Amino acid sequence: MRTVITLPDHLHAEAKQRAAQQGISFAEFARRLFDRELSTADPQGDLDAIRAIVHGEPFDMAADCNAIVAEAVAAQHRQHLD
Repeated sequence: MRTVITLPDHLHAEAKQRAAQQGISFAEFARRLFDRELSTADPQGDLDAIRAIVHGEPFDMAADCNAIVAEAVAAQHRQHLD
């Protein structure tokens, strides 16, 4: 199946470079990333970074998970831009 995705320039360049270093095509590199991510039993992520976002009173992570994860992803994205 063919799929089209849009990547920020810096991610595209780094992925192409890593694929070249491994001697594989960009498409094969992307397939391997998807395979590795989807075959992992445990979710990937830095739980300390997610916990660091929340300050103050105890919270229900199940109820607030979308906002918490969105904040963590945004913070990580900002780090890549700096």
